[in-house]
Amino acid sequence: MQAVMFNSLLILMPVIAAQILGAAFSGATFSDAPTVEAIDQTRRNMDESFAAMAPRNADDKYKFWHDIVSRELTARDVTAARGFLLTAPQMLSREEVKELMAAADAEVTGTEDERIALAALRKLPVEVSQRFAEASGAARNMSTLTEPVSDTITETPAEEPEPAPAATEDAPPEEAPSPVAEARFAMLGTHADLANHSERWLQGDRVDELVLKITGIGLAESSAQDATAEANIRALSILKSARRSRRMTPEFTDYITDRLDAALPDSALKPALEEAFTDLATTKVRVERVRAAYAGAINPKGLARLESDLAQINRIGTLTDPAAAVTLIEQVRDGADLRRVRLIAEAGGDRSVALVKQMGPSAMRIADTGVRWTRELVLQFMGLTAAGLVLFWVTLSTLRRTLLRRRPRLEAPQ
Repeated sequence: MQAVMFNSLLILMPVIAAQILGAAFSGATFSDAPTVEAIDQTRRNMDESFAAMAPRNADDKYKFWHDIVSRELTARDVTAARGFLLTAPQMLSREEVKELMAAADAEVTGTEDERIALAALRKLPVEVSQRFAEASGAARNMSTLTEPVSDTITETPAEEPEPAPAATEDAPPEEAPSPVAEARFAMLGTHADLANHSERWLQGDRVDELVLKITGIGLAESSAQDATAEANIRALSILKSARRSRRMTPEFTDYITDRLDAALPDSALKPALEEAFTDLATTKVRVERVRAAYAGAINPKGLARLESDLAQINRIGTLTDPAAAVTLIEQVRDGADLRRVRLIAEAGGDRSVALVKQMGPSAMRIADTGVRWTRELVLQFMGLTAAGLVLFWVTLSTLRRTLLRRRPRLEAPQ
């Protein structure tokens, strides 16, 4: 009996331990908001990683750092270039770091990162500084798009634009941006574009359904004037940009597709759109019907699950910028990776973009999210502890019986 129990525990304990490790470090049980301890540890991990990137020879460190900043400026990635400026204290030699920090401390305005970036920029040639200033101005203009951009939901070649029709009473009024849309990154297009692409989707034309639903949910959110709607619109715009630029992994595409389908199911959307296009109507009425169809087809529970991911994406974009957020999302495969990227962005800001550009998918290992002790994880750990105690008792009992059997018997004197 004890032998059977012993063997069973030997099989059971590794299984329980594997479940605990999987739950603790897979990211599935991590909190959406990282703790201060996790951010600090991740920041230390980033510092070590950047220090390991630089050559060991002190004379080669500056050239390596100069070349890597110039490379990002050539690629017009000003956020990554600024991120590498901020890594100067980790990538340069000791003497250069002392000079850099002394120059940064001499600055009287700006945050610590701003002072370090300015001091680091002064260590570079004037030509590089000028290129950085020009790229920064262009990036600043792109980070706050308030006008609708050309919408390319379909995957078919774009047709030549038709001349604008004369203004009539049937023409839809020009959609002025709501107060939520002011000074934000939004590239969702207009309701008129959404109506046209929705009709083509119903007719079986080649339309990117993922982009269509992102646009539909985003425009439905635009009617609400609150902080949540603003965050959702920003996150959906980043997602749409990543999708259109083909910078989403297949795994993350499937993940987001499932989330969007739950928030805007075809079973509710298609009948609503078919009803909207049933009768002939003016353009204005048609657009209003499509607007109502999307708003009415949204599943609140599915939207709530989608919003948990949109909150992560919005936070990433806030900590960096929309273009940088697309770069970071490019490495994401699921919701756990999304929270890891958010933690890296919390810990490093623009340095997170530099880290991902240099390390690629392996940058995910830098995120030290810690373990959130859920009830399930605690019960599993208690079960493993109990199994270990029982195994120890069985081992001790078996050893005691074995020793007693081997003890020689004392024979009585004759």
